[in-house]
Amino acid sequence: MVLAGLPLGAAGAEQAHFNTLSALTDARLLDSSVQPDVEKMYPLGSVSRISGQLRFGDEIRARGQRQAHSWQLSPLHSAATAFTEAREQLQQQGARLLYWCEGRDCGPSNLWANAVFANARLYGPDERQQYALLVSGQQLAALYAVTRGNGRGMLHVDLLDASEPLPAQLSPAAATLLLQLRTDGGLTLDHAQPNQLARALNRDMTLRVLLAGAEAADWRERLIAAGVRAARIELSDAPTAVTRIDVLR
Repeated sequence: MVLAGLPLGAAGAEQAHFNTLSALTDARLLDSSVQPDVEKMYPLGSVSRISGQLRFGDEIRARGQRQAHSWQLSPLHSAATAFTEAREQLQQQGARLLYWCEGRDCGPSNLWANAVFANARLYGPDERQQYALLVSGQQLAALYAVTRGNGRGMLHVDLLDASEPLPAQLSPAAATLLLQLRTDGGLTLDHAQPNQLARALNRDMTLRVLLAGAEAADWRERLIAAGVRAARIELSDAPTAVTRIDVLR
């Protein structure tokens, strides 16, 4: 069950060891493979099939060494819990979230299982799936979790160490930023784009937010210029190491 996971940052940096996740206690490793040199596509949007062709909003293509691991979880642990633990562990170690979807917003589960990850074991009800793609330096981590029709949870982790630099301007989509705000309650703004964040906020007009950090005032002006009502954005005087946005409860 050991997976020496995604190396984050410089060589020798602390690694994410997915076998330490509590949700993988008593899990069964069903599939594990390493491909030393392969080109892989990871979606950055909902997947669909039109006229026999796989379609999605956006994608990342990269070549390098790929590790793929699929676990069947213990009945005592849910797919949602395993997904959340894996995502949060990677983010705590510095990985940036590029895309995140849940349920039917991801598209048909059979396409994720068969077309994206080539593992039919990952097929389950569309409403009971989650997918996330994270990046750190030249490494990509794709997480996919699903609860199958028999009630057993599955967690799949795809790790790709790209042989060439990834695009420098990768930033989260608006839907991903909104999901982070709703689920985590806030996020740092070091890699977000003002227009994308404004689109995220305007998808849910009930959200009021608090900006904190050295660039908070500048971010407020950019969001207002992008169409977010000024009354929805407050500024904090509390000192923070990074500029953040948090949902006001």
